[in-house]
Amino acid sequence: MTATRLLVVGGYSEEERWRTPRLPRAGEPVHASEFERRPGGKAFHQAVAAARAGVATGLIAAIGDDTIDPAGLPPNVVARWQMVSGVRTGRTALIEDPKGQTISVLSSGANDHLDDAFISAQSDLFDGAKVLLVSTEANIDAVAATLERAGGRRILRVLDPGPLPPGLSVREFSSTDVLLLDVYEFARASGRFLNIDITAQAVTSMDDTTINALARRLCAGTVVVSLDKSCLVSHGPDRHGDESDLYRVPTCGSGDVFKGTLAARLVDAPCFRDALTAACAAAG
Repeated sequence: MTATRLLVVGGYSEEERWRTPRLPRAGEPVHASEFERRPGGKAFHQAVAAARAGVATGLIAAIGDDTIDPAGLPPNVVARWQMVSGVRTGRTALIEDPKGQTISVLSSGANDHLDDAFISAQSDLFDGAKVLLVSTEANIDAVAATLERAGGRRILRVLDPGPLPPGLSVREFSSTDVLLLDVYEFARASGRFLNIDITAQAVTSMDDTTINALARRLCAGTVVVSLDKSCLVSHGPDRHGDESDLYRVPTCGSGDVFKGTLAARLVDAPCFRDALTAACAAAG
């Protein structure tokens, strides 16, 4: 088996996707033009994106004992599934209009039962990894323990905390080398952890210095804020090869393809900006 160089830990779910002429209003049924059921969840999509970027990737997630088959992974992904008895696999329902606007609902299912003992037993996936990408769709205590374990092994830790689950705390942010937030998550994190009540719209109108000041209070490591048409990078003490502590790239990176590709590029990229630019291009 080829040693994995990137390890992805987080949530798996079966996705049910409806495409509709427009998003429904409250209480209003809308006919779907298409329906699709497929494997999904953040960790699954991020691992697929990383593998397609050419990096040998490990994936750790939990599934239930129902009839779900987590198929569709590229051959350079090594997946380890924790089977949780008596619990359904996670489910995600998505309704999407022609403009790409989406309503989504997640039922965590087995993801809430992802166990740190199971993760730690997959030590071979940690052995060759240079980067860890963790999403918080899984059991938050297992997420926190995984971040700490990777830190002890000097693995670069990338955290995708959206959509900020109730159990998320500053312990996860403090154990993170690279924190990925979209503008809505950045506003909510500022409210929850800094007691600063701001909206996403207010964030987009802030200057870089103000966003940077908030980012430095949220996380000691690098913070990437995906804005409407750009990504702002706020580095801590480690610039990861960049020349500047604070800068923007003129394209917006968001979604699981962006995050998975960014983590994959960080395995070998000479500087953070190169990895970020490649990830934005892949997501575009």
